Amino acid sequence: MHWIRNAALAAATLLLTVAAAAPPKWTAAWTASMWKAGTNAQHVAVANATLRFSVRVGADGSQIRLNLSNEYGDALRIGAASVSVAGGRPVAVTFGRQGATTIPGQARIATDPVRLKVKQFDVVQVSLYLPETIRLNTVHGAGGDKTSLSVPGNYVMELSFGVAARYDFRPLLAGVDVLGAKPRPVIVAYGDSITDNTGCAMDAVPMCRWGDVLGRRLAAAGKPHVVVTQAISGNRVLSRGSGPPAVERFERDVLSLPGITHVVLLEGINDIGGSGRKRGDGTFEPTITAEQLIAGYRQMIAKAHARGIKVMGLTILPYQGAGYYTDAGEEIRVRVNQWILTSGEFDGVFDLAAVVADPANPKRLNPALHRGDFLHPDANGETKMGEAIPLDWFR
Repeated sequence: MHWIRNAALAAATLLLTVAAAAPPKWTAAWTASMWKAGTNAQHVAVANATLRFSVRVGADGSQIRLNLSNEYGDALRIGAASVSVAGGRPVAVTFGRQGATTIPGQARIATDPVRLKVKQFDVVQVSLYLPETIRLNTVHGAGGDKTSLSVPGNYVMELSFGVAARYDFRPLLAGVDVLGAKPRPVIVAYGDSITDNTGCAMDAVPMCRWGDVLGRRLAAAGKPHVVVTQAISGNRVLSRGSGPPAVERFERDVLSLPGITHVVLLEGINDIGGSGRKRGDGTFEPTITAEQLIAGYRQMIAKAHARGIKVMGLTILPYQGAGYYTDAGEEIRVRVNQWILTSGEFDGVFDLAAVVADPANPKRLNPALHRGDFLHPDANGETKMGEAIPLDWFR
């Protein structure tokens, strides 16, 4: 019988060894969908200076790590980096236990874990020192909380520095992961400017973006879910507007995230509004049909379901009065919305368009809930949207 006992002990030892060697489970606590700067104003120029930006994390934990993206640029040198909870002392960030690194061109990297205790909805400050002269073109719009560029020098471990410039675009930083007591389920708010609202300060104030409103509702209800936003202003489902189309960036912005369980999809109005429109260079945008847009949704649903991820569909908002409104586009919107609500292909659906529509004219947004352009909900509209999404989707 000794051999049985010895075998059991060996098996237990093996299990303990495997468990000890298992990688830690991280939660995506903040994200940004990166894209290639298209104009000079969108580039961020740096020469021997420190960049600093602030983001708000949606989960708590004892360690964090940064995800940096240089996927549209040439190789660049990071001379030093730090993180801090806003107002606290900076903590140095390392890369393979080194204080500096080179990010290859067309690449993304993750930093080493950093011991920094954060609470849900804390503002985290990230500083990167770039010793060389470079124009950064991998960015995300962030006009509500501008990127600060220092006067020349390395200030990553300083609480403040002289500001030489501020940018409406945030380069390099694509995500912040948090290591807590256990991994938490992550919901991705996926879409375009209606979801992103780049004028939002700190990304997660209570009345700003519907995804952030949803995240705070989940927290108040005692649910463990974290909401992150992967949206790009001007983005489209099928063709290139601002950034890669939604069907193309789905792998990067959704499927690759740690802890992802749900996608809440609100996108398609730019495909509809841009369909067949004349560009500034005299060429024309692709003309799309309702069937093509539906095929794009189906492609994303299939990819998500293959990974066990649920996709929740929101109807496309009304847009009569917007600069690119057409009656033909309205017909597409109505047909696509009918498919969203009745096809049974999503794991859950909700008629968000009805929540913000003008009661007197469902083809347009309620005048009290948009910015004046008949396309983008204002803070009140975003809040109403976030408050309407069913919490029982997330269990």
